[in-house]
Amino acid sequence: MTRRGKGQKSERSPCEKDFVEKDAGAETAEQAGAKAASAIAVDFEVPATNENILAAMRQMKSAVDNGFDELKGSLSSLKSALSAVSDRVSKTEDAIETHEKHLDELERRHESLASQCMLQQAKLDDLEAHSRRQNICIIGIKEKAENGRPTEFVTKLLPELLGEEHFDHPVDVDRAHRTAAPAKDGKPRAIIARLYRFQVKELVLRLEREKAPLRYDGRPVYIFPDLTSATMKKRMAFQHIKEKCRARNIRCGFRHPARFVVAVNDNTGTFSTPAEAETFLSREAQDWDTDI
Repeated sequence: MTRRGKGQKSERSPCEKDFVEKDAGAETAEQAGAKAASAIAVDFEVPATNENILAAMRQMKSAVDNGFDELKGSLSSLKSALSAVSDRVSKTEDAIETHEKHLDELERRHESLASQCMLQQAKLDDLEAHSRRQNICIIGIKEKAENGRPTEFVTKLLPELLGEEHFDHPVDVDRAHRTAAPAKDGKPRAIIARLYRFQVKELVLRLEREKAPLRYDGRPVYIFPDLTSATMKKRMAFQHIKEKCRARNIRCGFRHPARFVVAVNDNTGTFSTPAEAETFLSREAQDWDTDI
């Protein structure tokens, strides 16, 4: 047995260290196993007995078993969560597939309904245009000139403006009224009149073109066919071409409702779009591309 000198640290056997660590209770099993293994590997002055090695191995095994138990618990929780996520993904995929089928069906129905709607709109526009084919629009008559009796006023106005000699019978007017739009900038509202006979309406428009400009009560008067807003938009698309035709003395006009007619070099063309008319005139009129 050796004496400890002053300043020398007392040394304890591995068993004593284990005893002290167990009594302290502040270290975990993993730390205890690591310290036991370190003591066996490093402390060469104290001989390692089989009992010490077995004790250290038991501690290490216990620490490893505890670690594996915790890992198994974590893996089990992760597996459960993954299974729940997998179920939700499967349900989501099924729902998406169902929604895609519904969307495909809705798209087919939408295309069918859209084509039907376009067809119905075209029919409505045509019906509205035909309902106005016997109407004329008179612009330039000052407000209250009709004295509250627009139908009688128009019956007398047309022969006075266009010449009574052109009408074999009195002009029959079914009804007449001012437009609902309020007057702007002091301009009078237009008068819409429905003539009893379509032939008389065509005669009125022809005479207006031949005798233009017309005047009544010292004011210029214009007579136009009563067209729908959709027809007016289609006709306005040809306005630039129409102005160029008039500048070159090329005959042009419209067929009901908005087909542009051009007669040049003994050739007559009827067009639904301005591009078609431009192509025809570029081919037939030599100076068509020259700016005016």
